[in-house]
Amino acid sequence: MRPPLSALLTAGLLLTSTAAALAATPATTQAARHPDDLDARIHAYLLAHPEVLTEMQQTLATKQAVEREGQTRAVLAANHDALVADAGDAVLGNPKGDVTIVEFFDDECPYCKMMAPTLEAVVKADPGVRVVLKELAVLGPGSEIAARYALAAQRQGKYLALHAALMADKTPEHQLTEARVKEIAAGAGLDTGRLERDSQSADIVVRLQRTRALAQTIGIRGTPGLVIGQAVHSGAMTPDALVKAIATARTAKAP
Repeated sequence: MRPPLSALLTAGLLLTSTAAALAATPATTQAARHPDDLDARIHAYLLAHPEVLTEMQQTLATKQAVEREGQTRAVLAANHDALVADAGDAVLGNPKGDVTIVEFFDDECPYCKMMAPTLEAVVKADPGVRVVLKELAVLGPGSEIAARYALAAQRQGKYLALHAALMADKTPEHQLTEARVKEIAAGAGLDTGRLERDSQSADIVVRLQRTRALAQTIGIRGTPGLVIGQAVHSGAMTPDALVKAIATARTAKAP
């Protein structure tokens, strides 16, 4: 079986650093003229100190994690306004909250439905939290229809009502139909005839495309995807994990 790439990289780094260290001593002057002897000494060193490989792997993993975090912060900063300051996005909680959570969700996603009560509880418990809702329709025709209808509900001032109803709906994933979305919308008090017409508007289609592009840019591949402070989180979060992430974001903003 071929060794993992990370192991090969680590071993390569170790061989390079070990060779450099050995070559820097007078005792290796002769060995430098005899590569086979130097290889043997490196081999013997590794056999005598195998723990060095683990240490180097851990160091490399830490370095890569730090680099990824830096890249994430840079991408989020470059897309700050699109994430947190788009006037077309609906907001839960305090519109002027000191911590913003951006949720990318799909109306058919069962994990998004699981996450909805957690977000509602957090905004009730923490008056400083602001949640920006972004429709990321990725699960097929049903989710595309639901997202278009939800955005169209803004024109009737009832986006949040329809959003809550869609999150509470128990229709199985990939089985949501336009007829069912209309039924849900009617139950939430919307004019479904107007809703259907408005859902066909070009600006809603463009908006959904823009949200998908933004999600891809910042590294979100599925739903729910959450941006909290300078971090991107994939998948539904437990209440404790969400509260901890909010606290971290708030601490990072403190002067």
